[in-house]
Amino acid sequence: MDTKEAIIAEITRLEDQRYAAMLGKDASALERLLHHDLVYMHSSGVADTKTSYIAGLREGVWDYSRIDRDDQTIRIAGPLALVFNRISISIAIRGVRKELKNRALAVWSRDAGSWQLIVLQSSAIA
Repeated sequence: MDTKEAIIAEITRLEDQRYAAMLGKDASALERLLHHDLVYMHSSGVADTKTSYIAGLREGVWDYSRIDRDDQTIRIAGPLALVFNRISISIAIRGVRKELKNRALAVWSRDAGSWQLIVLQSSAIA
């Protein structure tokens, strides 16, 4: 059985990989990291599935140029890992450049021995 510290270290590593994949438009990495039942809730209120999120990244709907994270807390709850943080993103959405300041909750699920992102909820900071 993994210790809580080992799980937190693994989730931290996976979060780093996920954000690098988003910046690098690495669809194959995201295929591995994202759960088949993913719900990706953007701060705009738009929800994506794994398929639609990866397609949007490939098609340039989201063109991330910078993602900074801080104030990260990871909590383990059985087969789930909850990642809370503050993110600052420089992105072009459908060609329109935006600077986003959000709070995010990423939920990782452990299925068949591996962790995958199953839920992402992002909310704008007023």
